Amino acid sequence: MKRMLLACLLALLSSPFSGAAKPNFVFFLVDDLGWGDLGCYGSRFHETPNLDRLAGEGVRFTQAYSACTVCSPSRAAILTGRYPGRLHLTDWIKGHGRRNAKLLIPKWNMRMDPELTTMPEALKQAGYRTQFIGKWHLMPIGAPDFADHYPDSHGFDHNVAGREWGQPKGPGKYFSPFGMPNLDDGKKGDFLTDRLTDAAVDFIERTKRDPFLLYFSYYTVHGPIMTKPALLEKYKAKAKGFDNRRNENLNPAYAGMIESLDDSVGRVLDKLKAAGLDKNTVVIFTADNGGVSTQSSGGLRGAKALSYEGGTREPALVKWPGQARAGSTCAVPVIGTDFYPTLLEMAGLALRPEAHMDGLSLVPLLSGTSKTLGREDLFWHYPHYHRTPPYGAIRRGDYKLIEFFEEGKLELYDLASDPAESRNLAASQPEKAEQLLAAMRAWRRAVDAQMPTPNPNVAPSNSAPKRNQRSGKASKPVSTPLGLVSASSYQVGNPPESGLDRVLGSRWAAASDAVPQWWMLEFPEPRQLTGVNIRWKNPTWYSHRIEVSGDGKQWRTVSDATGSGTLPATSAHAFTSEARFLRVTVDGLGSGWVSFSELEPIFAR
Repeated sequence: MKRMLLACLLALLSSPFSGAAKPNFVFFLVDDLGWGDLGCYGSRFHETPNLDRLAGEGVRFTQAYSACTVCSPSRAAILTGRYPGRLHLTDWIKGHGRRNAKLLIPKWNMRMDPELTTMPEALKQAGYRTQFIGKWHLMPIGAPDFADHYPDSHGFDHNVAGREWGQPKGPGKYFSPFGMPNLDDGKKGDFLTDRLTDAAVDFIERTKRDPFLLYFSYYTVHGPIMTKPALLEKYKAKAKGFDNRRNENLNPAYAGMIESLDDSVGRVLDKLKAAGLDKNTVVIFTADNGGVSTQSSGGLRGAKALSYEGGTREPALVKWPGQARAGSTCAVPVIGTDFYPTLLEMAGLALRPEAHMDGLSLVPLLSGTSKTLGREDLFWHYPHYHRTPPYGAIRRGDYKLIEFFEEGKLELYDLASDPAESRNLAASQPEKAEQLLAAMRAWRRAVDAQMPTPNPNVAPSNSAPKRNQRSGKASKPVSTPLGLVSASSYQVGNPPESGLDRVLGSRWAAASDAVPQWWMLEFPEPRQLTGVNIRWKNPTWYSHRIEVSGDGKQWRTVSDATGSGTLPATSAHAFTSEARFLRVTVDGLGSGWVSFSELEPIFAR
């Protein structure tokens, strides 16, 4: 009898469902974080000591990818272990419309199938407590089953702040009041990232005796780009004279958001240690898609919503105490679908290949038992219009092929020798391009990926193509009746000169929500100005200033509206000055991007 009891006890202790054997999991998921935004990935302007410490205590992946270039699909891929193409959930919810497009986008899925067993559900079935905090953005907006798709309908015991929003839209945006479920608004001036961290720390304290999954899905660093006043001033000062040899994003408000993110991670790590859980907690940190600005991409090409590396390559850090070698790096390509089976194997649970069909466990890489995963290809499928036309992509070894569906154009890159994707090899290596194209098409058939179809009603364009292209660089000066107009960046169809054409239906718009952004007018000869009126396009606040110059080198501020929190649709700036150059610089905004429909210089009579 004693022998039988001892055998039962030993079996219980060795079971993967034994509480003592189960590691806790903290999964940090950041919104719109660029590959080059952290100190441990090369940033010199952003200050991320806690994340740098996490990298030093775990494994830093240098070729980790999101499963999509935008958020909702990549988030679903992490939770289900399935590619967006297989899920038919291939765009952010609700996605973009495009008039007169060459292709019609498929009728895609705006929800996760409730019949699928998600990662939190699998852990919950094994005795884990599961907590969701932050951005969800996986709800079928406007559909009858909308309320059936909160986080607690997909495997989480409790939801804090998760709803249909893709960004903070409460009255205070990133500041209280937040307008999010199960999140106390706190007091005036409270910052969203801090309040979410309070909830995370509280969950750890309440749950420290049980195995848990804390899925901390930040709203930051998605726009609106807002930060705490002290951090804004700190990075404004740091930006002055900063040697920006890596072409980093020097937006002070964005840098402040990065520091608040880092502080949040540090608070959670400190709580794990204070609770005595740090030795038995796996910490994973990654992001859902690339940063909005190419200046966040660490030298890679592109950014969020584009087909290039800057749109999908992500920071990824994994700390697995006692198992993964601290301070090591891994250059094996991995993707968001891999986290589901990884957590199961770390927990000693049986894998569920019928669930996480497109994921492979990273345990062999983390434990050092293997230097490869035995996987040949990674795939991306985006049959939608955004900042990119519809496309598909495959990575095999160091080669990456992109197929643009409108014209069938192919782009082939060798990422080993050309990580910035500057040399298209499709014409010089046609056999390689065709080989990868055939593999990608076979994969699409295997997963039943939806494809866009020709639009039979597309109207031919009778006008010449617009000369302006979306650009992250300053535009070339364009001649207008008043003088030469240029800007720091501009969108397709929204060029700098549209801000001076006296047509309120047109506008100049910057290429992204990164600030500062500037717009400049150069007169043929000096003019006597008495003011400027600006008709802003987006209904938000702009922190900005008006400057003049005689030579385009030495500038003088004649109207300072920096730091302002509210603005009417039109702002009037009265001053008197003779100038040959007039410039508007926006260094902060509430949401969206810098955009105005008309600027009117007022001349002395």
